[in-house]
Amino acid sequence: MISPSKPDSGFTLLEMLVVLAILGAVLAVTVGAMPRRGGTLDLTNAADGVAGTLRLGRARAIASGRPVVFTPSQGGRGYALDGQQHVLPPAVTLAMTGPAAISFNPDGGASGGAVRVASAVRAMLVRVDWLTGRVLITEAR
Repeated sequence: MISPSKPDSGFTLLEMLVVLAILGAVLAVTVGAMPRRGGTLDLTNAADGVAGTLRLGRARAIASGRPVVFTPSQGGRGYALDGQQHVLPPAVTLAMTGPAAISFNPDGGASGGAVRVASAVRAMLVRVDWLTGRVLITEAR
């Protein structure tokens, strides 16, 4: 006796394409609804970058046996360490509080001072201790 044939199980190509189109539409709506990158992230990254550059300046001064100078760029759009320019993100500005530049000495000390890194909503201070050259990041008031 011949057994009746079973219908093929599985999905057709058309059904798979419909499912993929629906998943693509859901993904597009989900990605479009996600919040955009805010100024807070730019501010935090900029403050970390300034602090890292200041720490590098201290290390270079100790290693080379000569002073290394950190200066802000004109208009607060960036800064320089021994003439090497660094640019800030568009939503962030930089201003020196205290001396117009911070100098690191070969003994590890510094002239001291602070750099105010600000966005439209908040600001952070990157402080340099004059005696030890230690660099700290704090919230600006």
